[in-house]
Amino acid sequence: MSLARVGAVAGALGLGALLSCGRHPVEEGPRIAVRWTGSDSGEIDAPASAGWCDTLRLLEIRGLVGDTGIGVAVYPSGALRPGRYRVLRPEVADTSRPAAAVALRWFALTSIRGFRAESGAVVLERSAAGAYSGHIEAFTRSVTDNARVTVRGTLRGLTPRPARSGCVPRPPHSDSGAGIH
Repeated sequence: MSLARVGAVAGALGLGALLSCGRHPVEEGPRIAVRWTGSDSGEIDAPASAGWCDTLRLLEIRGLVGDTGIGVAVYPSGALRPGRYRVLRPEVADTSRPAAAVALRWFALTSIRGFRAESGAVVLERSAAGAYSGHIEAFTRSVTDNARVTVRGTLRGLTPRPARSGCVPRPPHSDSGAGIH
């Protein structure tokens, strides 16, 4: 191989390394990254989506890699604003605004493990460009047994978009308590 050819190959490899140095395509864009510890442990670092449902006043943040997923629901009192949202059990978070709910699942050796938060906090910050970032700390319990895990992590680069599914007005309440009409 000629010296010129070696130089061209080395230059191309160097340019490729320079272009990719410090940048991992999987880590670009909106992200959610959490670790959980306790009766089980693990982590997820995933692309994140943030869907805003105006009729329900709900921000739904999701991250999914394979069979592992995390969902965060933020229930502001009015418009979505930066701040601290206390984490409550999912069944009461919507009616105890401002609040948040957190759920986590992963595929274990013989089953799917699911956890939902009972307490903690989700903190949202907003950049000058309008994107949301922040952190999560949630204390969760298994949906099938007494196992508990603590979830800690970060959100970054979230730009809420109109929710694509599940964003429908609630049916009006009636005095009869008869549910859906």
